[in-house]
Amino acid sequence: MTRKLFAVSPLPWWLAAPAAIAGGLLLDVATPGLAWWWAAFPAAALILAALWGQRVWAGVGLGAAAGAAFWLVHISWLTLYLGPVPWLALSALMIAWYALFGAAVAFATRRLTGIALPAFTAAGLWVAREQLQGRVPYGGFAWGRLAHTQAEGPLVQSVSWLGFAGLTGLVALVSAVVVAALFSLRARGGAAPDRRRAVRWCAAAVALTILAGLVPSAPVAREGTLRVAAVQGNSQAAIFDDRESGSVLRDHVLGTEALLDELEASGEQVDVIVWPENSAEFALADNPLGSQRVAKLAARADAPIVLGSILRNPDETYTNSSLVWQADGPSETRYDKRFPVPFAEYMPNRAFFRALVPDLVDLVQLDYAAGTTPAAFDVDTAAGVVRAGLAICFDIIFDQQAVAMMADDAEVIFAQTNNADFGRTDESAQQLAIARLRAVETGRALVNISTVGTSAIVLPDGSDADALTPFTADAMVATVPLTQGQTPATTLGAWIAGLWCAAAAAGMITAVMNGRQKRGGTR
Repeated sequence: MTRKLFAVSPLPWWLAAPAAIAGGLLLDVATPGLAWWWAAFPAAALILAALWGQRVWAGVGLGAAAGAAFWLVHISWLTLYLGPVPWLALSALMIAWYALFGAAVAFATRRLTGIALPAFTAAGLWVAREQLQGRVPYGGFAWGRLAHTQAEGPLVQSVSWLGFAGLTGLVALVSAVVVAALFSLRARGGAAPDRRRAVRWCAAAVALTILAGLVPSAPVAREGTLRVAAVQGNSQAAIFDDRESGSVLRDHVLGTEALLDELEASGEQVDVIVWPENSAEFALADNPLGSQRVAKLAARADAPIVLGSILRNPDETYTNSSLVWQADGPSETRYDKRFPVPFAEYMPNRAFFRALVPDLVDLVQLDYAAGTTPAAFDVDTAAGVVRAGLAICFDIIFDQQAVAMMADDAEVIFAQTNNADFGRTDESAQQLAIARLRAVETGRALVNISTVGTSAIVLPDGSDADALTPFTADAMVATVPLTQGQTPATTLGAWIAGLWCAAAAAGMITAVMNGRQKRGGTR
């Protein structure tokens, strides 16, 4: 008779597979558009329950099933203009990370006993997967993180203490504790002491969630305010839009003129006007008429205009940049996007991928260089010199950008973006949720301004000071606080992520050792 090596009894495949798929689908429900934040907990629990105690190859398949259910729905907005190939390629990469995650969780939870160790290991592995997918390959894709589900929920303030990785770890841990308790109880036969222990752990998980929801945001120093306006031009700014050269600039000039008409009629004034990514199109300084029109607007407003433009550099590279336009023209200040999007703003390994999909590769005609400028610059306003942190489009999703903005002493964040390529899909709402979390994480007011939406001025507590209806030409105005200093999230966030990864590593090492001891004991 063969002795059973491990005590954990996994779910049979006919339960595990539906649980994995349901968990992946429910995880998308937890994100915008629906943004049912509470669904993140049962979603994570279902995925972990499907993987718990499985053999490694079963973990690979179940992890892939959960990943496919989530990613194929979550980033379906990629198909709107670009078709299925980019969507399937990016989804396949993200599914591969889920498959590896599934293998690791299955391996560890099959060999670890109790509740605490397997739960912390599983949560640590969730964080580790997100850290890897946000860096590898080609700089990674830090989208679809468990923390992103909490932008509209009661845990949002905790991100100022924990950072994105810490918030992911918290949600994953609470879910993992419940799963670990149930499987431990199942393995031990449900005796009264085991039931009490399982109840205590589940109660502790619930208490931890409630406590995290009650914690206020981290205190930071605030001195002064800024009256900021932002213009959404509702431009035809997508890759395949049939538009005239200069039309995007014209839309934002007209939108700013309408804004100034309203301000003058009410006797109001603003300190700075923010335009979206690419709002000034190509090389505004080389466009005398366009440059003059923007300078006149800055003079009329008595406020600088922070705008987006594509620049050609002396070394023949291109950058997606943010510039400051004053009444006398451009200042020397600029920010260059640090995280250009692979396969959209530059083509990695161009020759290799052209051999596979030449038509799609040739759509990416310019290769944008990664910016090396500081992540914040000075804006000279009527309220004084303000230090603004910059994030262009997908810059906002990377933890490194938040750290860089704070290291460069940003007092407020301008997040300029162009979401026209994704139409009325959930993409812009998903991006705004990430930006909202960044505002709370850093303790800064954040101006998320898009060519078409979703645009909002977000206060440091995550609430909206003003917001615009997508696909309308409009402007928003609000007075926001200026913040100095850093939150625990921006100073300790990398360490918190490291601790979660260390927990995963410790659990995996223990699982390996336990496996060897079990096998040794059967000889």
